Amino acid sequence: MKKEDLKKDLIDRINEIDDENKLTAIQTILNTLESEHIEFDNKNNALEPEDFGGYIKEWLKSM
Repeated sequence: MKKEDLKKDLIDRINEIDDENKLTAIQTILNTLESEHIEFDNKNNALEPEDFGGYIKEWLKSM
């Protein structure tokens, strides 16, 4: 899919959501991606990944 098609699909899907909790969860994910919370390990000069697995599982359960 092209980037514009992906954007349109996401917007359409978000517009179908009425649950405020789901919309808040989506906003949190977007804010996290936007903030780029990447920390550098100075000793090894490696990236430390953040684990969002638990949060995403709980979010999916609530859908």
